[in-house]
Amino acid sequence: MHGRRKPITTGSIMRTLARDRLGSVHRNTVRLRWMALAVACSFVSAFGCASNYLGPSPVRGPLNWENEPAGFTTLTEWAFDQAPPTSGDVSIPGSNGWKINYNVEPGSRLGGWVTLASDSSAPVSRSSVYDFVYPQGMVEGTAPGTVYYPFSPPERALYAGFYWKPSNPFDTGTAGNKIAFIFNGGGGAGGQQFIILKPDGLLHVLPEYVGDVRWRSPNVNATRVTLGVWHRIEWYSNLDTGVNKWWLDGLLQGSYTDVVNAYPFDMFQFSATFGGCCSARKAETDHYWFDHVRVSAPGVLAPSRITRAGGG
Repeated sequence: MHGRRKPITTGSIMRTLARDRLGSVHRNTVRLRWMALAVACSFVSAFGCASNYLGPSPVRGPLNWENEPAGFTTLTEWAFDQAPPTSGDVSIPGSNGWKINYNVEPGSRLGGWVTLASDSSAPVSRSSVYDFVYPQGMVEGTAPGTVYYPFSPPERALYAGFYWKPSNPFDTGTAGNKIAFIFNGGGGAGGQQFIILKPDGLLHVLPEYVGDVRWRSPNVNATRVTLGVWHRIEWYSNLDTGVNKWWLDGLLQGSYTDVVNAYPFDMFQFSATFGGCCSARKAETDHYWFDHVRVSAPGVLAPSRITRAGGG
């Protein structure tokens, strides 16, 4: 048996209209908030900035090596998921070819150290990142440790992509703080090149080759690095064509065609050296964090040459 229907009154009509208006206002408010968020996210993606509201990093998400040249084959891909040994020049167990030199137990020297850490904001491997620690008072000219990947046979061209976060604040000193190196064979005759965060907040590349020790500064886009958030760095060098390019969060920073060398590449390094010229000391305790790295080269390699570790 159905109950009696309540009579329709002016009051009930007014209450229904009020609820409808409130519901419409709520829906419109939510819609406007999502539109504002979408615009803000587009701004973050385009300009590489970030805010605490939108998230800790402009590069969250899956691996993205969008500027790797077509046809390149992976030499190594690693998630920094194995604890680094703290003495000697030794292999890192479980890393499939990565090694470390000049590391110590955390807190045991003023010259810094490298340790396995976790970071909930890391874009790929949140439970495993490498933390390069620069204690306050550390004298420039050394790195907390050197994490490196040697390869053979050597290569005439190389691509490297990795995720990196500098702490906020970060003291670069007057000479800057290096991030990574590509070494050429031949010892001192071969030389090397490195990518560095300089005091101007930009990424620069310096080849240290016989007859060519000249800064390659950003000449396409000059994007200031946002401290305290994750960034994706990509770097490509071809010793035959002279092409040398690097990207920050997918945006090309520098592009040159004059970086050549008779000696091919045989090693990639994270030897994140503080300064190197002027005996400066770290003003505060700083950090470089690294989350996932990929190094590749041209051609088809035998399966034994390809190494992947830690989810690569």
